[in-house]
Amino acid sequence: MKHWYLSVVLMVASAWADMPLTLDPAVVEEVKHAVFNGALMVGEDEKTVKTEEQGDIALWQQAMDAAGTELMPVKLLALLQRLNPDKPMESYAALYADTLRLHVLAAAGNREARMQLAAALRVGMLPGGMRIICDASKAEALMP
Repeated sequence: MKHWYLSVVLMVASAWADMPLTLDPAVVEEVKHAVFNGALMVGEDEKTVKTEEQGDIALWQQAMDAAGTELMPVKLLALLQRLNPDKPMESYAALYADTLRLHVLAAAGNREARMQLAAALRVGMLPGGMRIICDASKAEALMP
């Protein structure tokens, strides 16, 4: 067992000796991708998720800002479809309609709808199982 371990250490050491030491960011990035087979690093993946969440929040806000226009349902339904790929609109039309109705009522100032939507925004899920953005500050802004 010791001989096997020693031979592995010697192979790694000789391979390491052949590699140049550099602080060049492009080379470091290339090595990271080679080591992880092109997969993103954990930190990079978390950044991507945060960026997507922030983008979803912005899209939701754009839909709410378009309340009273033809753009609101289009923007909201596009976001909902993206957040709920397991719920195609043709199969879950009533659920999408309920979600759209809730948003329209909340945007119009309906107290009950605002409270229900605020509760959903805190957990990222509507009562019918439709995923929605999760943002406490947006939930607070809806509270009367």
